[in-house]
Amino acid sequence: MRKRYLGITLVILGALIMIVSLTIESDHERYIRIFGGSMFFMGTLLIPDYFVSSNKKTENK
Repeated sequence: MRKRYLGITLVILGALIMIVSLTIESDHERYIRIFGGSMFFMGTLLIPDYFVSSNKKTENK
């Protein structure tokens, strides 16, 4: 469950960093977007981990 919240947090922060980087006019604007995009990507990888590895087991009847 913690990984799910961490993933959601990373997605939100990554999206905010990419949006804010549109207003920044500096030489490092590209690197900021890459950093925000990588945070967003890592967050999307962590979110479905909760659904795939849930502890519920089904019994065959």
